[in-house]
Parts: sequence; C-alpha cells; structure tokens
Amino acid sequence: MNERFSVQAALRAVARSDDRVYGIMLEHGTLELGFYQPAKVDRQQSHDRDEVYIIQNGTGYFVLRTKREPFESGDALFVPAGVEHRFEDFSDDFAAWVIFYGPMGGEP
Repeated sequence: MNERFSVQAALRAVARSDDRVYGIMLEHGTLELGFYQPAKVDRQQSHDRDEVYIIQNGTGYFVLRTKREPFESGDALFVPAGVEHRFEDFSDDFAAWVIFYGPMGGEP
C-alpha cells in the first residue's frame, strides 16, 4: 500500500478517471482519498458519506446548503453526508484533496 500521495500522482489519477475530474488515490475500509479538479463548473451532487476537502490550489467560493463563503489554498472544508454543496467562481488552478469516510448516511 502506498503511504505517500503526491500532487503529480493525483493529477495522473484524475487524467485516467472516466470523468477526468475526480481520481481515487486510496481506498481502505471506509476511507477514500481522492483528488478533485473540475474545469470551470462544479457539477457534483451531495454524497452519502461525510467528507473533507483540503484545498490544494486556487481560490473561489464554497456553497454549503445556502451559505456561500470564500476559500483559498490550504483551507479544509467539512461536508456532512447528504448535504448540498459545490464550488463556485473558482480559479483555473483549483484542485482539492477529498477524504470520504464513515458509514453511509454519515457519522451519528
């Protein structure tokens, strides 16, 4: 099992993925580590597990439910399972690590 995950390897995983937006780097138990790099528009839907985004590059706005907040490189963002969210007006270099974890429906 690889214990080190580079941005270069993550970009290769995104390029190899079916959607060329999200590449999976690791799956272990309920943990999934991925890398997310949408182009221009974030088309994702809510997910069935809790997740954390760690912003690798870029700036923009993060919408969680009806709240819209700015984000920048280095920020960490938590999203409970099943909650509507998306990135808006993000820079061309936007990319984020994504960590999914826990049971379907989220942690109690």
